[in-house]
Amino acid sequence: MLTELFERFTPDEWIVSNQKGGYALGSAFLANLRKYHGLLIAGYEKGKRIHLVSSAEEQVFFPSGLSYFLDTNFYRDTLFPEGFKLIKAFFFRPFPQFYFFCPESRDFFLKKEIKMHPLKNLVVISYENISSYPFRIIIRPKFSFRDHHRVTNKTEWEKEFVEVEVEDKTGMVVKGSFSIFVYLSNGSLTREELFYHQVFYPIEEIRGYEATEDLYAPFKIEVELKTKDCFKILFSDEPIKDLEKVLTEVERRYEGLPVLIPNKKESFSRNEYLRILKKMVEDFLLEDDIIAGFPWFYCWGRDTFIGLPAVFYLDGGKEKALKIFKNYAKRMVNGLIPNVIGDEQETNYNSVDASLWFGLRIFQFLETFPEVLNSLEGEILLLAVKEVIKNFCTNPDLPFLLDHKDGFIEIFPQTNKALTWMDVVLDGVPVTPRYGKPIEIQGLWYNLLKFAEKHLEKSFLENFRVSELISLQEKNFIRFFDGNAWADRLFNDEPVFEIRPNYIIALSLPFDITDKPSLLKGVELAKQELVTPFGLRSLSPKDPSFRRKYFGTQRMRDLAYHNGTVWVWLIYPYAEVLKKAYKEDKEGLKRELEGLVRVFREGICRGKMGSIPELYDGENPKHPKGAHAQFWSVAAVFLVEQMIEGLKV
Repeated sequence: MLTELFERFTPDEWIVSNQKGGYALGSAFLANLRKYHGLLIAGYEKGKRIHLVSSAEEQVFFPSGLSYFLDTNFYRDTLFPEGFKLIKAFFFRPFPQFYFFCPESRDFFLKKEIKMHPLKNLVVISYENISSYPFRIIIRPKFSFRDHHRVTNKTEWEKEFVEVEVEDKTGMVVKGSFSIFVYLSNGSLTREELFYHQVFYPIEEIRGYEATEDLYAPFKIEVELKTKDCFKILFSDEPIKDLEKVLTEVERRYEGLPVLIPNKKESFSRNEYLRILKKMVEDFLLEDDIIAGFPWFYCWGRDTFIGLPAVFYLDGGKEKALKIFKNYAKRMVNGLIPNVIGDEQETNYNSVDASLWFGLRIFQFLETFPEVLNSLEGEILLLAVKEVIKNFCTNPDLPFLLDHKDGFIEIFPQTNKALTWMDVVLDGVPVTPRYGKPIEIQGLWYNLLKFAEKHLEKSFLENFRVSELISLQEKNFIRFFDGNAWADRLFNDEPVFEIRPNYIIALSLPFDITDKPSLLKGVELAKQELVTPFGLRSLSPKDPSFRRKYFGTQRMRDLAYHNGTVWVWLIYPYAEVLKKAYKEDKEGLKRELEGLVRVFREGICRGKMGSIPELYDGENPKHPKGAHAQFWSVAAVFLVEQMIEGLKV
């Protein structure tokens, strides 16, 4: 049944989010398929996120005496009710909209919208009568009150005191240290308790996790809607003193954004699409950091700085980027920034490249906003870069070392760590061990030193022999290339010719460390074995370790993650390589870039993509995989589109 629904609607998901890490997330047919799907998942300090409002039973009653459910729920052996049959049209952007039609009259009668406050854990759901006749709706919100990574059951509700208060158009539910407040624009709210048992999340079962839970509905909402009437429910994790003020703030967030209307306007224009895409980038912003991906990731240093150039284009982007740089600079330990800031601030520094991306982006930021260079903020940023270079050059306690014979950074097998972006560890062992000298690490290190040579004072450069290291790298980088293919790494000083996209990352960076014929060979190889319409494969299909599908249990997915699975974010470094390859052919470059973003552009323009996912299958990519909304994926598409815009000048 799930496959049929995906074909009828779309496997993509809608999302709204706030700057606290909170979100609402769901399917096109309004059935919760994951434990993460819900109407309000509140974000708190230290990355904690609490799933508060799961969904709502919705039943409409017509003057003719007919009634229909609007909601859809999976149970292990059945689908009930089947409200999806009444959804005639839907659009995910600029906010989720669903149009329901009446089976009796065959015309639209109801528009449902979901919006979120930008700074509060607060969601507004509106129901508008777009028919020529009145009807009545009964709504029963279903509450979950749990960590968003787990499910709950009736026993957990019963063993802890739950306080419920109802008064006319307001309601409150308190369980433990968390609360939900419900406000109605009109209609009535009355106490009427129900449990929904064994609600089933099919995607969780496919992923190998617990997949059923019990949901609590302590009251019902009833409202009569005449033609053009609009009814709103507001869910908040804190009491609201001025309801009208808050509703205005929510509406202001979406003010002026283009909207789609069934049978009238069903696609965004080019300029409208670019505005929507910019809003997609903003979905991931926190006060001084960036969510790596919804629903399960929190903040990752590597992801943040790979995608950070997209933030430079936003309104207030300079100030936001500065906050992010300073946040990571203050967390630096021995020249390393955190690679992962997980839920509740569980940090780790297991990365060789996160700090290199951090330093590289600082230099690019200072060149984009040169007025910062001679300010106090500029001094702080350059001090952080110096700390990275100093430690990479001299600190023997890091899990990697600088080889002074060739200027390269080397990771030793005895670390037993996965320190590059191909970082999955299974049973304590890296799935894709990249010991030795990974090619993209050398590209990043070389570029960081080249920027340092350009921007840092002579005494620092001489103290750490920066020019000498650059010369060594330029002399030795050819060892990665055999005339036809680029090696993924040097191990025991011998090239390892696995065809992975890491050489593309190395070749994409601002300072070239190879000649154009070698770069063109890399482009040719990528086109033959790595490039797909959805991104680049993490391993060539010709490799015996290639995994065709990203599917199944955690173990199965971990084995496929970097062994063939397609990653969207890689289109941006690939686009930078194309820019070098097609330097004299603007039309050819534009054609190539258009091909990288076409499927995403078409989906977003039709309002059928709520965000851009982390992954796709390595073979016959079609359905989104991994995290539904991934920052560096969105940033990559946004940045490639900016490159295309630049070609119009």
